[in-house]
Amino acid sequence: MKLTIFFDGSFWCGLVEDEDDGKMKVLKHVFGPEPKDTEVLAFVNTQLLAEMVKVPSVSMASKQVNEHRINLNPKRLQHLVNKEKNQPVYSTKAQIAMQKSIEIKKTQRQKAAKAQKQEEAQRRFQLKQEKKLQKKKGH
Repeated sequence: MKLTIFFDGSFWCGLVEDEDDGKMKVLKHVFGPEPKDTEVLAFVNTQLLAEMVKVPSVSMASKQVNEHRINLNPKRLQHLVNKEKNQPVYSTKAQIAMQKSIEIKKTQRQKAAKAQKQEEAQRRFQLKQEKKLQKKKGH
């Protein structure tokens, strides 16, 4: 496990990297103003393990590069080149792992929201059915 403290332009942040069996966990913790040694030690001793448990581990398998030639018209090729240029450039494994963990959390959040929405719709449907039965009974 490695902790790197850096200044990101407005706040002091700590970047914790944990690599194990080809999987990587990355956590970014914002300290705020420049942290003293005691603050960093307190974070490591009290909060670090609890927060690292919440972070999903990301597999760091290398990308497979397709080396076949794309036979496209020049405009389409230019479009693809511009699209690649606009992709963010990640320079470290930690940045890539952090981005993947953010995507994993996002999909988990979306799934949970969808399930909650379906449960609410099912509850409303059941309520309607009960009302309909009460009306039919004449009460």
